[in-house]
Amino acid sequence: MDIYGVDFSGAAAAGEKTWLAEARLEADDDGPDGLHVERCRSLADLAGTAERGPALAELVERLQRADAAGLDFSFGLPVAVHDAEYWPEFLRWFPGEFDGPEDMQAVCSERVEYRTDGERTFVDRTTDEQVGASSPYHWLVAHQTFYGIRDVLGPLVTDGAAVVAPMQGRDGETEVDDRPTLCEVYPAATLRSLDLPSERYKDASAADREEYRERRERILDGLPEMLTLSESVRDAALDDEGGDALDAVLAASATCRASRDGFDPDREYHPVEGYIYV
Repeated sequence: MDIYGVDFSGAAAAGEKTWLAEARLEADDDGPDGLHVERCRSLADLAGTAERGPALAELVERLQRADAAGLDFSFGLPVAVHDAEYWPEFLRWFPGEFDGPEDMQAVCSERVEYRTDGERTFVDRTTDEQVGASSPYHWLVAHQTFYGIRDVLGPLVTDGAAVVAPMQGRDGETEVDDRPTLCEVYPAATLRSLDLPSERYKDASAADREEYRERRERILDGLPEMLTLSESVRDAALDDEGGDALDAVLAASATCRASRDGFDPDREYHPVEGYIYV
């Protein structure tokens, strides 16, 4: 079973900060199956450009090769900012509603302020509250949310090339369905679930580089025994100061765990908003 993990960026040079970890779930006759991460590379390397458009197009193409893939951007918006009754309806509505991430942030903020009589600007999804994630339209993550939903989920789901857990079921319980299952992940929550450092391991200042590198090494040494990395992947996860390679590995790990559990949610969520697997 091929499992991918994606650390996603919506920046103009998204290819530099979006990393793809490619792993394989291998059967073990003597114990639990093991996940071996074979490769971890940036989209800039894979697509030959860091430019957002072609880099994300490359990602869409590569995701179709996986059996399951986890991506760390919000798969939905809080129900307080839209009226969609079903997640596929939300996905169809989204592209025509906003001109870009800044417009999405402004429109959603205005709607929440109106509905709360000015008391709130940002609201979280139910799943965000459960794991401590930011609101999908907060300025910290708005670019990821917008371009992830519009340019990655939109093409894959609209074309029927992938299904999204847990919001979409598969057609026909007895039919063979080889489409990849996509799920939302959040590396910081995965680290907290493993009792590992979830902060201060990426984007260090010059003075803190060694400390942050040591923290990345501690994270790598603390990963579950069933998760193994090729030498090149471990080197990338340790050397990448932005933490994107390591987050892609964590995304693959969370996806593997979700897949083993049949992508069944174990926390409260709203089916139109999406669900974060940790």
